[in-house]
Amino acid sequence: MFEEPPKSAEDVAITTVTRSREVGLDRQGSMVVTDDSGSFYGSRTIFTMLNDFGRYASIKAVSDSVVDAKKALISRAGRYSGLLDVLSFHEGEPSAAFEGAASWLAINADESTIGPKIDAAAAAGVSRVFVLISDAVAASDALETQLKASGMAYTIMRVGKLVGTPSGVGYKLGELDLPVCEDVAKEDVFRFVTEALTLDDAHNRAFSLCPSEGTTASLKEMRLCGYERRDEVRLLLKGVVPDAEAVAAEAEVADAEEAELVLRSEAEVAAEREAELKVLLQKARQRGIETQQRMAFEEAERLAKRKEQEKYYSSSPEDDSTPKPSDTPDTPPSA
Repeated sequence: MFEEPPKSAEDVAITTVTRSREVGLDRQGSMVVTDDSGSFYGSRTIFTMLNDFGRYASIKAVSDSVVDAKKALISRAGRYSGLLDVLSFHEGEPSAAFEGAASWLAINADESTIGPKIDAAAAAGVSRVFVLISDAVAASDALETQLKASGMAYTIMRVGKLVGTPSGVGYKLGELDLPVCEDVAKEDVFRFVTEALTLDDAHNRAFSLCPSEGTTASLKEMRLCGYERRDEVRLLLKGVVPDAEAVAAEAEVADAEEAELVLRSEAEVAAEREAELKVLLQKARQRGIETQQRMAFEEAERLAKRKEQEKYYSSSPEDDSTPKPSDTPDTPPSA
């Protein structure tokens, strides 16, 4: 069972939802957001999460059209939450937008065009970059090599297609170059990104985030114990969230190995018993031979003794028909 985690002042501050009147209080850092899909409409909820949970003092949306970006991002909910007080817009290349920014979030990043942006961000002094790719990564090694050379703390995360399905399912981390990753709920992905941006466990890493039924039960148990989404993200990054599917697979392998050992032990025991039986049979045969030899010897002795007795009795020196002196009748004395 999971124990309820202690809440630090940092976690309490980060998970507090803001309102317009609180803008500027305990907020820090500036964020640049780009979306290579050509529109912020599909990714607009990430701005709300960056505002509510990231607590950035400045969030800048970079696009090809400020008009289109405002249509996608400006809403009544954004005004009430305080998002519009920290949100600004930039049209065109992001080079100028990177000036003075501390972090950069590249949504739906395009491998073919992200290279110059990485160089521009590094030259402008950006210290943190998060690259979110919603497709298979063609040249993961080249991308990671460039990010390492940039000196920025980076995260490359590959996911499947971002869809509007209900959030709250389980996830697991895998290799960046997985050939296939199932569709993912954008709400879950954006919340993961928001928290991972400020977690050291996500720095200088490249991985995929894919749905996993095996971790759903574990995450539900964690939430019942009082864990927040930030705790879930931290534990997923650390690789300590139990995956029931992986555990079951490991248990199956362990059972197979144990069964093999049992079979091997049974075979060894059977071989030992067979060897012992052979020894016992050999000893029994030897005892039978010795017993037969002893009985034959005793029988020969009895026969020899009997013959000796017969010979003795058949060769007597006196004849039983001759009268003995004591056998003559008594005669009276003569007168």
